[in-house]
Amino acid sequence: MPARAFNPQHFLESLCCSVFAVLIFHLVDSGKYLSYVTPRMGPYLYFTAIVMLIWAYAGLRSLFRPQHKIRSAHCLVLAIPILFLLLPHTPLSSSDLSAKYMGGGTFSGKSAASNAPTGTSTENPVPNSTESTDTTLPQDGSSDSLDINASDTGSASPYDEYAVSLPPGLDAKNKKITVGNDDFYPWLAEIYTNMEKYIGYQIVITGFVFKNPEIMQNNEFVSARLAMSCCVADLTPLGMICKYDRVSELKPESWVTVEGTIFKGQYMDSDEPQITVTKITPAQEVKGYIYPY
Repeated sequence: MPARAFNPQHFLESLCCSVFAVLIFHLVDSGKYLSYVTPRMGPYLYFTAIVMLIWAYAGLRSLFRPQHKIRSAHCLVLAIPILFLLLPHTPLSSSDLSAKYMGGGTFSGKSAASNAPTGTSTENPVPNSTESTDTTLPQDGSSDSLDINASDTGSASPYDEYAVSLPPGLDAKNKKITVGNDDFYPWLAEIYTNMEKYIGYQIVITGFVFKNPEIMQNNEFVSARLAMSCCVADLTPLGMICKYDRVSELKPESWVTVEGTIFKGQYMDSDEPQITVTKITPAQEVKGYIYPY
């Protein structure tokens, strides 16, 4: 009985489908897929991986089926993205993106009181603060830690009628908001939606320094995080404009914790909440993106 002929085309197709499926499973299971797309894409990626495994199995069943002409160029459709995904990647920064800036009300007109918190997991979920009123940056470049009692800022207050539904960090009695890293977007959505309510409140928020001379004055910058509404192609700096007389001393993309007072400012002929800075402290980088949806 003659030996059955090996079919290299079906083998290559099955190999590409299998590797692609395993790679997708790994990216989703490890959470690394969040560097490319938003969390809501997770179920679709699992479905894609399962379909790829089915195709791989179908190819293996035809592994010894004779074929007159071998074709393999179509396998590049999977081979090329596999190679790109396997190559080492570095996180994108604001310098890699367009110069536009998004305020906290860009993605949604709803307040945080009607939205579940969305964001990324971080090692330091709540930015710290000191009781000092110093408005200067440390000259030694040290990243001084801040000391705010999270239980005080995150607990419900009898002065706060929305304490149950708002993200943690509100001290309504003392008119102060400490924005945790995981609650960056919910608090921005809440403050933008109910701006009048929070005018005069003290705020503590951590982000990287984003400057854009084309749309900002010399004393303005944004304490920003990168927001992803769909995929990495639409990453955009998201945050609140901060008024600070020493903006020139701030290094672009450096991470800082900003303390200041919320007031009603203007951006692109529209009213929006902004921050008058009273203190800036160097901060550790917050890994990951903001996912509004």
